[in-house]
Amino acid sequence: MEKGAAYWMDLRYFDDEDSLFLAQVQRGITNFVKILTGKDIPVQYATSGDSMTDGKTVYIASNIKKDTLDSTVGLALHEASHVLLTDFEYLNKEKGTVLKKVHGVPEEDHDNVFTLINFIEDKRIDNYIYKTAPGYQFYYEELYRKYFFNKIIDIKLQTDNFTTPTWNAYFFRIINIFNRNSDLTKLPGLKDIYKLIDIKNIDRLKSTRDSVEVAVNIYKVIKQYLIEEVDNKIEGPSQVESSRDESKIQDQVDKQKNFIDSKYRKKRVHKKIRDQINNMAESDIKLKYSDVDKDISIPVMVCNDWDKTKYFKANHQHFSVRERQDSVEKGILMGKKLLSKLKVRNSIRKDIFENQKKGKLDTRKLYQASFNENIFYKVEKEDYKNIFIHISLDLSGSMNGEKLEKTIQTAIAIAYAACHLKNFDVEISLRGTENPIGAGKQDAPLLAYAFNSKKHSYKKLYKFKNISTWGLTPEGICLEQVRKNLPQPSYNQEVYLLNISDGLPNINHADYKFSTAVNHTAKVMRQYKKANIGILSYYVQSVWERTQSQDSKGAFYKMYGKDAQFIDIDNISLVAKTINDLLLSNTIKVS
Repeated sequence: MEKGAAYWMDLRYFDDEDSLFLAQVQRGITNFVKILTGKDIPVQYATSGDSMTDGKTVYIASNIKKDTLDSTVGLALHEASHVLLTDFEYLNKEKGTVLKKVHGVPEEDHDNVFTLINFIEDKRIDNYIYKTAPGYQFYYEELYRKYFFNKIIDIKLQTDNFTTPTWNAYFFRIINIFNRNSDLTKLPGLKDIYKLIDIKNIDRLKSTRDSVEVAVNIYKVIKQYLIEEVDNKIEGPSQVESSRDESKIQDQVDKQKNFIDSKYRKKRVHKKIRDQINNMAESDIKLKYSDVDKDISIPVMVCNDWDKTKYFKANHQHFSVRERQDSVEKGILMGKKLLSKLKVRNSIRKDIFENQKKGKLDTRKLYQASFNENIFYKVEKEDYKNIFIHISLDLSGSMNGEKLEKTIQTAIAIAYAACHLKNFDVEISLRGTENPIGAGKQDAPLLAYAFNSKKHSYKKLYKFKNISTWGLTPEGICLEQVRKNLPQPSYNQEVYLLNISDGLPNINHADYKFSTAVNHTAKVMRQYKKANIGILSYYVQSVWERTQSQDSKGAFYKMYGKDAQFIDIDNISLVAKTINDLLLSNTIKVS
């Protein structure tokens, strides 16, 4: 069974230089932090300096590796738990006052005492999270394995190194006091310190103030034994050890101390990359991969709510909002006309057949009936089947202009009718490509769900005035993901894919060249047919394009079958007429 990050993301395509991958990590950690704390605490990649939790935001590093991903999650949860449980205002605002005036700690010892406070506070909080959120224990174990489980530390704890009572020695022995190799006789007062911490009863500490009290008491124990710090931090009789070995152990000690003081260096990302990552993460983008063809390992960026993303949104400098607004209004008007033709779907046709040998008793004829007369009747009701249509719109750059405006009109018309008819629902998705920074300059297919008549009012269709083209044509890759979320066809429900595009599969990716893309899309369409999902595919073209597209017809028919149609821009209203005929032809008998 997969554990940790391997359970919720596909590590086969691990790439810590790809902003798309980093966004997936950020989104996953953000979800964990929200579940853990019950708060919308931002999770961001560090962009400068040694970042630590400021009580409002959790910062993570971009230098994530496969073997450190789980510890990175653990570190983020650790920081988030501080946001939840540590009283930062008390520590920061009253830092000098509490230690100097309340506890009599001289100013030169403040930094060391606050390291002790952080150590106790870590133990208090980690114990709370470990017990109340057992699902995150694995990440905490990986975190502590990275920072505290080390063979060099295990060995040094058993030697006479770090046995001169200096701050450096006490920190080494206290930080690792719960290591199985710890020896409480190596420094004076260690046994008293162990009792003061009382790790088995650490949950007795209910607040940051309680942690401060324990830390100050530990300081008082240490203070009475301290001697002046020597120049060489590695003290003791084992001076024959190489300087290289000494450097390793000191690096590990510093690493542990910096962790406690929240001073772990995090690899920074450029602000431009950070902004793109944040946009992807906030858009609730999920990465999906092909099941139809395992050789196609291209992640699809799936946005469940187009309205919450920047993708497929218009740059108002490049087109007239008024023109797109006109398209929406014309689509609504067309939808009203379509609705008037389809209102018959809201009624049930009922036929009554009298003088039957069996059925329901006709009481009106009972008093005059002879022995051999048929006095029963039967009622037959006929209703329309449930119809679900998923409209997938190609929003590649070539669709811009009149083609996009006419396509929007048609999609809105059908969706508007669905909002007012029973047993008829429409879902609309948009597809294009994005080029994440750091992704090797290769496109990532982008799929965004924009409308669903089951969930949305027709008023949301007015937001389509902001729709704009975005990238190239990832055709089959996106349609494969669409199929996975469609309802199942049944005796009383038919499901259709309505595809509107103006080109053939074309994305800037080494693993999805033309022939591969066409064959993959054809495989996807066979999966649709196998699942009894109807396919209505339209290739929209201008008059000039119609004279140039003979070579495209073969590939288009190969992908979508013999029923695929090539239509001119001016005849795109035929799509709505096809839907009209479809909706009025599917009836079913009901009881």
